[in-house]
Amino acid sequence: MGQTLDGTISVSVDRVAEEIAREALADETFRRTIRELVRLRSQELLDRLLRNGEPVSKGGPRGRSRRTR
Repeated sequence: MGQTLDGTISVSVDRVAEEIAREALADETFRRTIRELVRLRSQELLDRLLRNGEPVSKGGPRGRSRRTR
């Protein structure tokens, strides 16, 4: 019975998530914001790679960079 309940809940959660995603993606402001966030983060990641792994922001890895001097 537990596996059946888990499966039913999982399917329900998937359906709700799909509905939320459809609604969000239908909103042009949301899509524009997500595109801009992806663009900015991609640029940060590229800059970090070009600096050989230095942390980009507070949320990034902590400690010394791996760059050799």
